[in-house]
Amino acid sequence: MSVLKRITAGLTALSLVAVCTGCKNTTTAMTIDDYTVPAGVYLYYLSSAYNNAISQLAEENPDLDTEDIKAVKASVLEGKDIRTWCEDKAIEFCTDFVATEKKFDELGLTLSEENQTNIDSMMAYYWPSYEETMTADGISEESFKKVMISSYKSEEIFKYYYAVGGAEGVTDDDLREYYIENNMRAQYIAFDLHDSEGNLLKSEGKAEVKKLVDEYQKRAETAYKTGGAEAVMTEMDMIQADYAAYKESVAAEESAAAEEAAASEDGGTVEESLASFDAPKILTAEELSSDTEAETEDTTEPETESESSADEENTDAESDSDSSADEENTDAESESESSADEENTDAESDSDSSADKENTDETTDSDIDDLALEEDAELEEESVPYQNENIISIINKENYDSEEDIYYTPDEAVYNQLLSVTEADYGKIYFVEEDEMYYLVTRYDITQRMTEDDLWTESASENVLYAKYQKDFEAKLDEWSAALTVTRNAPAFRRYDPYEYHF
Repeated sequence: MSVLKRITAGLTALSLVAVCTGCKNTTTAMTIDDYTVPAGVYLYYLSSAYNNAISQLAEENPDLDTEDIKAVKASVLEGKDIRTWCEDKAIEFCTDFVATEKKFDELGLTLSEENQTNIDSMMAYYWPSYEETMTADGISEESFKKVMISSYKSEEIFKYYYAVGGAEGVTDDDLREYYIENNMRAQYIAFDLHDSEGNLLKSEGKAEVKKLVDEYQKRAETAYKTGGAEAVMTEMDMIQADYAAYKESVAAEESAAAEEAAASEDGGTVEESLASFDAPKILTAEELSSDTEAETEDTTEPETESESSADEENTDAESDSDSSADEENTDAESESESSADEENTDAESDSDSSADKENTDETTDSDIDDLALEEDAELEEESVPYQNENIISIINKENYDSEEDIYYTPDEAVYNQLLSVTEADYGKIYFVEEDEMYYLVTRYDITQRMTEDDLWTESASENVLYAKYQKDFEAKLDEWSAALTVTRNAPAFRRYDPYEYHF
């Protein structure tokens, strides 16, 4: 188990702890050989044990209310009452803890500066969040840090034996071979047999999809005959794109049909319905006449005859005088402005023309380069290698308690079809029919992608290391733990009742 999993598994349990007063001490829980186990370390592992017990009980009996302490106490795990089971499991965890400490020292190992930095970072991250809960239940910062450090020590011991070039003689070829044997490189296209509303298609609809799939399969088979697996990869990508476009067109047609049907129910076509909202109101002649009279109706009081005559004479005189003066000024200003505007326009035209020419000369090459880069980026995005492929793990059923726990990608029928494909048939196309889905599937040679910049990365190598050798390491740890002698501190075991810690 990785460091993060070991630590967070315990923290998940502790997040449910109820405060237990009277447990604030660091007395000894037990001695294992010559190593004294602090109560805080034991309590940490006791919390993990109780959490494991609750999970296992819930799995075995889904109807059990695991929050009902009486019901939990009345339960049995592996022939033991829950308190005994939790105590024994906590002792097992503590024994592994001590075995790790002793083996680390025996091998003369040390933690790197990077490990120390990681430990400090994790303490700074986790301890402030759990300090109140842990200290209230007798788990000191020192005890918590011991558990965390032990996980890092365990990893260093694991690498001592099983890292490439380690004590067990593991090679990179061993790891690569394990990866190849336990993974399939595959490509599949799923053809959904449901309509846009999620309803299963009728026979006619399924027949239409099947006809489409048959056409695609013929295309892929032709590609295989002419160019082998490499040609199939290209053709399958094209088929996937074509099918995506087909689904979009079908969705658009269904949407349009639904809109037209809705409009028909309201009494017209979609266009007619829209027109009814946009049509302007047409007024009658009487309405227009009425509106015009209302707008032109004079609401001011009439002027007297003398006032009207005087105003008319003054207006005429002012009009003639203003007209003559304005005409002279306008002619003079017009000629002056026309001449000035003409000169300015010519100058600006020459200046703008020159500037535009310079800007065009300066940006043309840059613009072309930018367009070229954009086109290259689009082409690169469109041609991402293996974007439609899948790496599917081969399932070892012995690792599962029940077949119901197994998850197949994308489903069991497709998985079994891919698993049955031999190396001689890599690239061939197979049709898989399910009740709610059709598939076109093919399997490729995974060794073609086993490079450091593709599948065989440093992270992939490390994952394989743990997948291949974790059980072997756990067997070694069990052997080291079995050689140790455990002496319980009876008063501590009586005091630390797991039922009082709702972990």
